[in-house]
Amino acid sequence: MFEAMEFRGVWRDYQQRVLDEFELHLADDRINVVAAPGSGKTVLGLELVRRLGRPAILLSPSLTIRNQWAERLTPLFMEGPPPAELVTHDLARPAPLTCGTYQSLHAIWAETGQPRFADLLEWARAAGPITVVLDEAHHLRREWWRALDALLEELEGTRIVSLTATPPYDAPLIEWRRFEMVCGSIDLEIGIPELVRNGDLCPHQDHIVFSRPSEDLLSLLDQRRAAIAHIVDDLRADATLADAIEQHPWLRAPSEHLTPILDDPTILSSMLVHLHAIGRSLPRKAVKLLGVDPANTPPQTERWTEALLNALLYDLGETSPMDREALKALQKRLHKRGLIDGDRVRLGETRRIVRMMAGDRAKIGSICRIARAEADSRGGDLRMVVLTDHIRASELPRSGGAFQPAKLGVAPIFETLRRQTLPAQRLGVLTGTLVILPRDAFEALTRLAGNRAIDEGDLRAVTLPHCDSHVSIRASGAGKRHLVSMVTELFETGQITILVGTHSLLGEGWDAPAIDSLILASNTASYMLSNQMRGRAIRVDAARPGKVANIWHLATVADMDAVNQVERLNDHFDWGAVAAGQGLSTDLDLLSRRFEAFAGISNYGSQRIRTGLDRLGIAAHPSLDAANAASFARAADREAIAREWAASLGDAPERAHVREVAAPRHFPRRLVWRSTLQSLALSGLASGAAAAGWSLLADFGAQPWTVLLAGAGSAAAIATFPKAARSLRFLWRNGSLENSLREVGQMILWGLHHAGIMTDAELDDAAVIVEGSIDGTRTIAFDGLGRSADIAAMDALVELLGPIQNPRYLLIRRGGLASNGKDYLAIPALFSPNRKAAGAFAKNWSTRIGPSRAVWTRSEEGRQALLLARRASLSAGMQRKVDRRSEWR
Repeated sequence: MFEAMEFRGVWRDYQQRVLDEFELHLADDRINVVAAPGSGKTVLGLELVRRLGRPAILLSPSLTIRNQWAERLTPLFMEGPPPAELVTHDLARPAPLTCGTYQSLHAIWAETGQPRFADLLEWARAAGPITVVLDEAHHLRREWWRALDALLEELEGTRIVSLTATPPYDAPLIEWRRFEMVCGSIDLEIGIPELVRNGDLCPHQDHIVFSRPSEDLLSLLDQRRAAIAHIVDDLRADATLADAIEQHPWLRAPSEHLTPILDDPTILSSMLVHLHAIGRSLPRKAVKLLGVDPANTPPQTERWTEALLNALLYDLGETSPMDREALKALQKRLHKRGLIDGDRVRLGETRRIVRMMAGDRAKIGSICRIARAEADSRGGDLRMVVLTDHIRASELPRSGGAFQPAKLGVAPIFETLRRQTLPAQRLGVLTGTLVILPRDAFEALTRLAGNRAIDEGDLRAVTLPHCDSHVSIRASGAGKRHLVSMVTELFETGQITILVGTHSLLGEGWDAPAIDSLILASNTASYMLSNQMRGRAIRVDAARPGKVANIWHLATVADMDAVNQVERLNDHFDWGAVAAGQGLSTDLDLLSRRFEAFAGISNYGSQRIRTGLDRLGIAAHPSLDAANAASFARAADREAIAREWAASLGDAPERAHVREVAAPRHFPRRLVWRSTLQSLALSGLASGAAAAGWSLLADFGAQPWTVLLAGAGSAAAIATFPKAARSLRFLWRNGSLENSLREVGQMILWGLHHAGIMTDAELDDAAVIVEGSIDGTRTIAFDGLGRSADIAAMDALVELLGPIQNPRYLLIRRGGLASNGKDYLAIPALFSPNRKAAGAFAKNWSTRIGPSRAVWTRSEEGRQALLLARRASLSAGMQRKVDRRSEWR
């Protein structure tokens, strides 16, 4: 079969790049390709299967995606449909090209006796070795992984081709490891900017519209604030509690409780913050242990009060300064006010508040504002889709009277938009169980059904009880199977201009290139789902070559302070920053995580294409209304969006790609200066002593004391010279922040090579790029690395220069004779699987950057060093954070 396959088109530049390089990554019999929506992933996969030339099992997460594999064969690879014996959709009857779903594989694996699974294995062994294609493997549920593992473990010599548009970058580590164990590390990636430059995705921009909480939600929040205020007042007025805190052993003898204190320093900090808030003096030993300045003690805001309450009720256990009866009374009071959630005090957001904020009906008002603005801008040419999480069909009104939506959902959004009488707009609903069309669009639907030979009785229109202008569609048989495609065609041709649906139906595998405006009224923050939904809107439309898409995100916040707070919390994390989080909104936290996955153009200043919420410049606005007004103005000027993309892409090299970039806040440079100055001072003293000795020898002759002084001084000068010279070399290599970061980057590359992640040739081709910006920050990136090595390099950099967690090995850098002349860095786990590897890293660090040694943190010395390192990291001046993002370079 594969001899008869031949691609009948022209490969795009990025597709050709993958085809040129894929054989270089087959050493482990796995090729893992990340290809953004619109990159022709399915066609690329078929070509990889053809070139490997083996019988193949292609597994997909849904029937829609599964069917695309066979559909793409003709006419792209074959002139006519392939014979049935060559291509099958049934795993129980395999063929050279067997297209199935992960669900169907699990079904035959989980059945009693596994007869069909055994038949599949027998075929694969006889026909093998085979190729297994994993399409969107990140979708696999736990039980599906088990079935796939069972298949792969039984087959020898299998080559695995993994293709995904949305790898689980934001998944828990265990899920990411499982993904890599089966699919391999990411070998090649086709990013969205690359597709926009090649004209395969359209220019686009993300916009955020803020809404204030609805009256019901505001009332609930006000009640919570009042209850919290009363509790805080009572805590501060409780002199008995304050006395007990002052007598707590952690405050009286902190050095005897180093391990529990430094395992969670927030507990001790919350007690100190409370004492400071009520005017008590802070115990000097406790403050010294944390390495903080009492003058910088933060105010006792909600976050610090929450930490104190959790310490009193849960964390301190038997050492809690409150007696048992008082604790029970406090816990009962907090429960009554709804301030305990999951056995933790939650003064910020409980799960109930999170759900209410996420589904607040105030967002429906934002959707109406967006729809009106887009309708005014685009008129009848608008093709808008609104995606949300829930249908809420029961909220469709029974009459045409007043309507007040209760929650965010498909039906409430549709009905509210319907009553807006938007100019030149035609509303529709498309979900798995609810489909609504304009009445006159039903006639067009029946014509499409006739073209597909669907029986007239398979589609029925039911008038909505509250309006005559729209009908609900009841479908059966072939009508039900083809309903989504027919409604999509109505949307493409303008019979529907605004379509409301669920992300579960339209967020994946659904293709409507006409979409030019997408509202993500969904509460998902995951990279996978958000990227899939966003991918629906940014596809090019052959019917409209100049398409520019707007993607709208919604957030409910109280005021602009909450918006600014996200950036403040991201900016730094010192002793007092924990307290600043009281305005942090769950919606904003969701958006912040969502935007870490989107590489796009910036609204202000920079022409860098990068990830992160700050690229929108929201915090520059004085109010929510001003921020919203700016978003609407930018969205209306689609030509400016297209120009910004052209300018941002213009200087990129032909094969530029999305690359990991880090901006560390901690630079391992301070001790280089200290060590250098000390070495030079000692060498200077020795040289001075030698000169004085020889001078005295010349004046007084060869007296015993002059000979001794000249000889000792000369010996000291000779002994200290190599160290002084070496220190000067370190200073020359690390003297500036840029040089310091560059040397650290070279250490990361050396570590990757030493760990076997990079070959000798790859190490020779790799380079460290350090750049400065106007605000004083420095960014570091690596050139010449594959995607998986790039991610590994950034992971290692974050471990090395970021907050010290619980590493196996610490790098202790000594910068002088004083006890405080030390700095601690965590040796990345990848570079320290054992003592020998950690020692090699420390030895190379000593050669390149400065004196250091590795310490195993499970030893007594290492445990003490780890405690000291954590204590040092609590000081405001020593806090470490590595801002990590992706940029198009």
